[in-house]
Amino acid sequence: MTSSGKLIPLEEVPRFFRDGMSLTAGGFAHSHQPMALLRELIRSGAKNLTLMGVAECWVAEFLAAAGVLDRAYFSNFMFEGFGRCRQFSEGVEAGRIEVEDHSHFGMVCRLQASALGLPFMPMRAMAGTDIVAVPGFEPAEEKSSFIASPFGNGHVTAVSPLKPDVAIIHAARADRLGNVQLFGTTSVVEEQARAAGTVIVSAEEIVETDVIRRQPELTIIPGLMVDAVVHLPYGAHPTGVYGYYEHDADHLGAYYAASRSSGDVRDFLRCWVRDMPDHWAYLDAVGMAKLMSLRTDPALGYARREGAHA
Repeated sequence: MTSSGKLIPLEEVPRFFRDGMSLTAGGFAHSHQPMALLRELIRSGAKNLTLMGVAECWVAEFLAAAGVLDRAYFSNFMFEGFGRCRQFSEGVEAGRIEVEDHSHFGMVCRLQASALGLPFMPMRAMAGTDIVAVPGFEPAEEKSSFIASPFGNGHVTAVSPLKPDVAIIHAARADRLGNVQLFGTTSVVEEQARAAGTVIVSAEEIVETDVIRRQPELTIIPGLMVDAVVHLPYGAHPTGVYGYYEHDADHLGAYYAASRSSGDVRDFLRCWVRDMPDHWAYLDAVGMAKLMSLRTDPALGYARREGAHA
C-alpha cells in the first residue's frame, strides 16, 4: 500500500472494469446511488454487463439507456415519484435485456449467501410464486430449490449465492485505509460489498482514521474489504446523500422526460455522461448555485428552501 493508501483518482477507476463483467451498486431509490462511478463506467466503454441489483433504479436505467446492459438479476426497479424505468423496461420488452426476477428479500439472501461463503440461504418468501415458477435466463435449479428443513417445521426456499465481479458504492466518508461510513438508511450496501469480488467506493469526504475510530458503529464496510477509494464530492448527484445534500428533483425530472424517446435519452447521455471529461466538469455544468441549494442544513437535517416557512 502506498502513502495514499487505497485512495485513487477517478481516472484510474476504469482499470477495474471490463466487458462482460457482473456488478452490483449501492443505493436505494433517490439515495446514495454511485452516479459518478456509474458515469465513469459508461465512459470506459465496458459493455455486455450483468447487473445484480436490489433497487438501484438509476444505475439500471442509465446502463440500459447506454445500451451496455445485457442481463439483470433484480427485485424492483422504479423511480420513486416518477414511474417506471422506461429505458430498462423497454429493453426487457424488446428482448435486449434478459431478466431474472426476485423479491427484495430474495436478492438480499442470494447476496448474503455469497457474503457468508455459504452454498445457499434459506428463506420463506418466493415459494409458490411466479418468481420461482416462471424461468428467466437462469436454469431454475441453479436459482432456488424447495427443501425440507433439517430441523422440522416444514419446507423452505433455498436460494443460491450471487457473487458480482465488482461493487460500486457511494458513501458519506472514508479514510485512506478504505474504512467506509454511511449515515442514515444504508439499504443492502453491506451485503453487496461482502458478496463482490472487487469493491470500489466513492466518498463525499476523505477523513483521517482517527475520525473514523470515534464512531466505529458507522463503519459499515471495513478497509480490508475495499479495493479502492475515490474522493468524489456530490458523487451521488442527481440522487442525494443523507446529511450532505438532497436529490436534485429538477435533474431527475429532466432525465425522466428525456427517457420517453430514444433520441432524447441519447442526447441526455451525450450531454451529461459521454461528453463530460470527468466528474469535475459535470459539477461545473450542474452549477454551484444548484449544488449549494441542495445542501443539507446540519441543524435542520434537510435543505432550506427559499420562501419556505418554519
